[in-house]
Order: sequence, then structure tokens, then C-alpha cells
Amino acid sequence: MNKYILIILSLFISLSVFAETLPYNFYDTTRVPIRLSIVNEISTKDALTEGQNIELRVIKDVYYEGKTLVRKGELVNAKIETIITSGMNGFPAEIIVDDFEIPNIPDSKLMSTYYKKGQNRCLWVYPLKWSLTLIPFVGSLTNLIKGGHAKIKTKDVITIYYYPNWK
Repeated sequence: MNKYILIILSLFISLSVFAETLPYNFYDTTRVPIRLSIVNEISTKDALTEGQNIELRVIKDVYYEGKTLVRKGELVNAKIETIITSGMNGFPAEIIVDDFEIPNIPDSKLMSTYYKKGQNRCLWVYPLKWSLTLIPFVGSLTNLIKGGHAKIKTKDVITIYYYPNWK
């Protein structure tokens, strides 16, 4: 039993030594928000594909330490990373956008995943389903109710973050 405790203790010590040698400073959380809007609306109703490029526009100038990082109106490219279609019982569709390409900002310094969900109808479908199970086979009809489509509109503000001190 003592051997196992020593092995676990030595494992924790070696992991803590390794964690201190990493180049990232976990105390530095300086971040700069970059607010974007999409140029053309997209929806899961449309024929979207994963990996499809989309264009976004910078809403206002972005400054850091007195320098302009990105100007208002600049175009930014991104990709649709994942599309989840709406499902039975009211599960909503989702669009996940990532791989933002901003001129003069390295991708490694961006926290840039954006999620958009459709209307979640599960909150009323499940109680309806359980209340209709008293009538044989009627509760199963609620399986046909699908969730809402995900839409990214031009008025939606997409905020991603630039971390200037990341390596």
C-alpha cells in the first residue's frame, strides 16, 4: 500500500515541476475584444457545409496600448467548423464558427470560437410528451417536433478575444 502512495506522490511532484517550466504565464489574462458582424446572413436552413468560408466585418476600431490593431470595416474570414442539424423532440440546430483570420494578428493569440443555437423546444415538448403518454401512442407523436434552425444575422455581434501576451 505504501508503494502505491509513493508512486502517486512522485507522479504529482513530477507533474508540478513540469507545469512550472511551461512558457505560458497563467496570471496574465489581458485580452482585447474584437467585435464583428457577419456580411451575409447564414442559417442551417441553407445548404451550409462544414469548412465553408464566411466573411465578417469589424464593427469598430480595435486599439491596444495606443496602437490600432484592426480598423472598422475591415473584412475578416472565418470558417464554419461544425453544423448540427435540428433534431427530434425539439433539439435545436447549432452553428459553430472558428478559424478567424485577422490581418496582423496570429491565430495562436485568438480565442475565437463562436456558437449560435436555434430555438430549444425541448422545454415544452417533454412535458407535453409525458402528459400525452396516458393516451396510447399519442405521446410518440411529439418525437416529430424538431428544434429551431440556427441563424447568424447581420445585426448579431460576434465577439472574439485577442490575447497579446500569449506565445
